[in-house]
Amino acid sequence: MRVTSKKRRTFPVVIAAATAFQVTAVSAQHASDNPISAADDAYGLTLGLESVGLYGPGQVRGFDPQTAGNVRIDGLYFDQQGALSNRVIEDSTIKVGVSEIGYAFPAPTGIVDYDLRHAGGDVPSATVIANVGPDEGRGVSIDGSLPLIGSELVLPIGVSTQVSTQTPAYGNFPGYTSNITSIGATPLWSPNDKITVRGIVDWQQTSNARTFPLYFTAGDFLPPTISARYLGQNWAEGRNVTMNLGGIVSAQLTKVWQLKAGVFRSTNDYPVSFADQYIDIQPNGQSEHLVVGYPDQNTSSNSGEVRVTGAFVGGDWRQQLIFMARGRDTVARYGGEDVVDEGPAVIGVPVELPKPDFTYSATTNDHTELWSVGSAYRVDWRQRAEFEIGIQNENYRETVVAPGTPDSEMSAHLPRVYSNAAFSLARQWTLYAGYTQGLENSGAAPNFAANSGAVLPASKTWQIDSGIRYVVTPKFKIIAGVFELQKPYFDLDTNNVDRELGVQRAKGVELSIAGEPVAHVHVNIGVLEGKVSIAGPNLAAEGVGLVAVGQPLLTYVASANYDLPWLPAASLDVSANHFGRAPATIDNGVYFPAVTAVNLGGRYQFTTFGKKSSLRLQIQNLLAAKVWATQYTPGFFQSPPPRTVFAYITTDLL
Repeated sequence: MRVTSKKRRTFPVVIAAATAFQVTAVSAQHASDNPISAADDAYGLTLGLESVGLYGPGQVRGFDPQTAGNVRIDGLYFDQQGALSNRVIEDSTIKVGVSEIGYAFPAPTGIVDYDLRHAGGDVPSATVIANVGPDEGRGVSIDGSLPLIGSELVLPIGVSTQVSTQTPAYGNFPGYTSNITSIGATPLWSPNDKITVRGIVDWQQTSNARTFPLYFTAGDFLPPTISARYLGQNWAEGRNVTMNLGGIVSAQLTKVWQLKAGVFRSTNDYPVSFADQYIDIQPNGQSEHLVVGYPDQNTSSNSGEVRVTGAFVGGDWRQQLIFMARGRDTVARYGGEDVVDEGPAVIGVPVELPKPDFTYSATTNDHTELWSVGSAYRVDWRQRAEFEIGIQNENYRETVVAPGTPDSEMSAHLPRVYSNAAFSLARQWTLYAGYTQGLENSGAAPNFAANSGAVLPASKTWQIDSGIRYVVTPKFKIIAGVFELQKPYFDLDTNNVDRELGVQRAKGVELSIAGEPVAHVHVNIGVLEGKVSIAGPNLAAEGVGLVAVGQPLLTYVASANYDLPWLPAASLDVSANHFGRAPATIDNGVYFPAVTAVNLGGRYQFTTFGKKSSLRLQIQNLLAAKVWATQYTPGFFQSPPPRTVFAYITTDLL
C-alpha cells in the first residue's frame, strides 16, 4: 500500500540565480531556449527545464507511453526503468498523430523520443543554470561539451545537484523535498564521415525523499478540503539510484544502405521507501492512518535495437526499406512490505509519529523478455504523397516467482502491423490517416494494491487515427484529427487486486495550433476532447463504471509568448492548463470538478560578465485553483499544487 510510482506529466519551471564559473568555452546556445517558440506542434515538447504542449513523456491521449514501453533514444528502442536526466538529454518529443508519419515502427499510445545532448564540435562550450524554487527548491547544473580530439572525439558532460519539491507523479508541493544529484556524459566519436559512435553514461541519486501521503475515502465522496502544507512523517525518507548506460553506432554501409544500432542498460533501485496512507476517510475527515515500509525494490533491464535502412531515389520517387530487430530482458524484485496501522487520525492535522519497527517478508522475482523482428516500407512521391507499411513479429514471456505460491508463466506470440498515409490536397493542406497495432507493457500494480508492485502482463493494443494539417504560413500550422484506441483495462477489483477488469476504448478529437500567427507572437494550443469507455462482462460486480477513473472529458493547454518589439531582449508569456470533469472513483460514483491553472511569466536576455544569459520568471497557478484529483487509479491528492513562483537564470559560458 505504497504511493504509486507511475510517472505522469508535470509542468515544472525552475528559478535560477546567477553563478560565476571559470571555464574556457564557446558557443553554448541554451540561454535563448524557449519551448513555446521552438515547438513545431502542440503534441508535446520538453526543452531543458520546461515543457509545452498537450502531452508529455508520461501522458499521451490519457495513457502513459513510458509505462507502455514506448520510449526511444534517437529513434532506437529503449526499455526505460530509471528516468534519464537532463545531463544526457537535450529534449524530448511526442510522436503521435501526423507526427508519426515517416517515423518507423510507431506505437498505439504514442512514442517518447529522447534527443541526446548535442555535441559542440571542435569548440568547447558550457551552460550553467542555478535555481531556487519552487518553494524550498534550489540547486545548480553545469553542462558542457569538451573536444578531446578536435571534432572527431567530443565529450558532452554535465553535473547537477538539486533540492527538489517534485513528488513522483503529483507535482511540486511545499515541504516534500528530496536531494537529487546527477552526473552524465554522452561521448561522440566520428572517425570519418561514415561512422558515428555515441556513448551514454547517466547516474542519478535521490535521497532524503519525504513521502507524499495519499487519501482514500470510505464511499463515493471527495475528502474534505485540507491546507496545502507538509503533512508527512519526517522519518519516512526514501532513497533510490538510477543508472542508464548505452551505446549507439551509426554507419553508412554503402550509398544506399545505412546501419543504426543501440544497446542500453537501465536500472532503478529503491533500497529504502515508504508509503503514507489515510484510508476509510469519513466526510468529517476522520480516517485510519497506515504507514508502510518496503525492503529493497529494484528493476533492471537490458534492451536494444539493430536497424538497417535502404534509401532509393529515382525521379519523383523516394523509397525506403527498413529491417529491424529489437528486444529487452527485464528483471524486477518487489513486494515484502510491512503495513503498520497507526490508528485513528484526522486528515489535514499534522501528527509526527515514532518510526515503526518494520518486519519485512520475502520478495517476488519477475523476469520478462520481449523479442521482435520486423520490416517496413515507405514511399514518397514528390513530397505530395506518402505511404508506409510495416510488420513485426513479437514474442513475449514473463515468469513470476512469488513466495508461498507456485511459479507462474505467461507468454504471447503475435504479429503486429502498422500503416500510415499522407496526401497533399493542395499546397497548404495535407490529409493523413493511420492504423497501428501493439504489444505494450501494462506497468506495475500501484503500491496500495493487494498485489503491490506486481508486473502486469503485456497488452494487445490498437489505434486508428486520421486528420488534416493546414500550413497557414511556413511559421504557423493547424492540425485537427480524430482517433480511436483500444487496450485492456487494469485497475483494482473489489479485493483490491490490480488486474484486467475489461477493455478500455478511447475515442477523441485533437486540435493543435502552433507557431507564429503574427509578428512577435508565438502560440501553442492543444485540445483533447473525448472519453475512455470501459466494457466488460462483470463490471458491475467488480464495482467498475463505464468511464475510466481519472480521465477528463476535456483537456486543453494554451500558451502564448509575446516578444516585446520595443524591448527585443524581453518577452512575456501566459499559459492555461485545463482539466475537465473526470470520474473520481472506479465505479464513477463521484466526479472531480473541472479545474484550470493559469501561469504568467516572462524572459529577459542580457549579458553577465560578458556572457550571454537569460532570466526566466513564472508564477504558476496564479488564481490558486485547488481541487482533489487522482492519477488514473484510486488515491486522492490536491491539485494543482499551490500558487508558487519559479525562475531560473541560464548563462552560456563563452
